[in-house]
Amino acid sequence: MENRLERAMGHLFGLVGGLLILLGGVVAATFGVADLVLGRFAGAAADLGATIVLLVVGSLVLVFAHLADRQWKERPLTSGVLLVVLPLIGWAVLGLGTNVVALVGGILVVLAGVLYLIEPTEHAALVLGSHA
Repeated sequence: MENRLERAMGHLFGLVGGLLILLGGVVAATFGVADLVLGRFAGAAADLGATIVLLVVGSLVLVFAHLADRQWKERPLTSGVLLVVLPLIGWAVLGLGTNVVALVGGILVVLAGVLYLIEPTEHAALVLGSHA
């Protein structure tokens, strides 16, 4: 990425979003354990399943946000696509649900991915414009 501000904001949004998704997983686990203690086994299973998905997605987001800022600096398209797709997978599996913390984290991660996609989109537009 040529613009350091876009990279820094994308990295920050990715990290904060990933941490919020992980926090959403912890919140879901807390509700799952509470449901288990109260004998609501269906609710406990749903919450604990959501916990697993949120922890996996949040961890992957943190890994890819870190890679986007370090090893993949020259690959903003790859970083952007991964950071846009991961929350979409989480939402497809879980739905938007009532876990507001994870929802906000997912929105921040999508914004991070969009920030990483700005430079490749500008480059593609310039290339297409020069051929027209």
